[in-house]
Amino acid sequence: MGGVGPIMSEIISERCKIECPALFKFKKACPFYLAIQKLSNHSIRNSCIEKNQCYTITSNIITFLEPALRPFSRPSSANSRASVLKSCTALAAFSLVMTPLAAAQADSPTVVTSIKPVHSLVSAVMQGVGEPTLLIDGANSPHGYALKPSQAGALQDADIVFWIGEDLAPSLKKPIDTLSTKATVVELMDTKGISHLDFREGATFEAHDHGDEDHDGHDHNHEKHTDHKHDDHDHDHEKHTDHKHDDHDHDDEKYAEHKHDDHGHDHGGKDPHIWLNPDNGKAMLKTISATLSEADPNNAALYQKNADAMSTALDNLSAEIEGSMKNLENTGFIVFHDAYHHFEHRYDVEAAGAITLSPETAPSADRVTEIRATISEIGARCVFSEPQFEPKIVATVIEGTGAKTATLDPLGANLANGPDLYPQLIANLAKSLKDCLASSS
Repeated sequence: MGGVGPIMSEIISERCKIECPALFKFKKACPFYLAIQKLSNHSIRNSCIEKNQCYTITSNIITFLEPALRPFSRPSSANSRASVLKSCTALAAFSLVMTPLAAAQADSPTVVTSIKPVHSLVSAVMQGVGEPTLLIDGANSPHGYALKPSQAGALQDADIVFWIGEDLAPSLKKPIDTLSTKATVVELMDTKGISHLDFREGATFEAHDHGDEDHDGHDHNHEKHTDHKHDDHDHDHEKHTDHKHDDHDHDDEKYAEHKHDDHGHDHGGKDPHIWLNPDNGKAMLKTISATLSEADPNNAALYQKNADAMSTALDNLSAEIEGSMKNLENTGFIVFHDAYHHFEHRYDVEAAGAITLSPETAPSADRVTEIRATISEIGARCVFSEPQFEPKIVATVIEGTGAKTATLDPLGANLANGPDLYPQLIANLAKSLKDCLASSS
């Protein structure tokens, strides 16, 4: 069994030594079956781009394995030595097929990501090779997230860290700097090709105009704790001790001391919620693919193929959204905080204001009064809350105005992690806007 994967070899050897008795219900209780099912599901899911294809292949493999596994679910008296050997032969053959995938995953870079949308994009590019680790999961907000001690090891072991940047998750700056000392740290806010937008002024965005778009032309920087440099990708690898971005001002202050200016963030006045424009998502896919390919050239072709497939899917999704939102250009709505500028700009809709300057800070009484007056003045149809924050303030804002409330989720808090999350997140934003605004017309 020299070619059999170590996991499979161990399972096969253990099961072939003894004739296991019946273990309750075959599919649910037999650890042998479950181990094989877990291995096949994991490997096959990571090797498929199309979800339906993944399920089909996995189902076929499990169907193929059942006859081989069935003898182990019966009483020992029913097991013959021949059937056991036949089962082992079938499983060994299966393991030979799965071993290359397992080996590819074992050799892949150890990757850590900050938020769910970034994790989704990286997962899409890494399909068939490996899976990244996610730091900020569930409904946690990146703005004030406190890294758990149990997550320190992930940053220490990382070969690559992908995050938006300090202006979205200021509390991650110090842990990344101090723990990921051997990692290539990619700040996606600096990705080449990103469309940057300014934060809008005031509760009702009175100083905003659409002329604030800035297509970033500078090469994305990879912070590297070594002097490693590659000329093939236009990446600048810098030591963290020397790390400096001339175009962006970063402070090393802790989040507890982080002060919000009139824009609520400090990235040269630029909105860090860049992933909410799928065109920015496509730019990030290029950077992710290039970074992974540089670290793992053996899988470069697969990384590129996966990135291209996701990019095409995002183009198709954007075309659908454009068609569905054609008549919503002049409909007024209020958002919880100014996180959606990139989405609005991409699909030609525009919020009339934001309830709070910073999602971690309750709005002042004057701001609430101003927002309520704006709702009445422009006839705003919807006021949107977010799953990451307490919705009571939204109820206070809309009381007596006639406006409806709905939810916009910029992070995919309730979506399953993985490649499908990012496009589903974008689609859900469009649907939430359309459903609330259209129903109020």
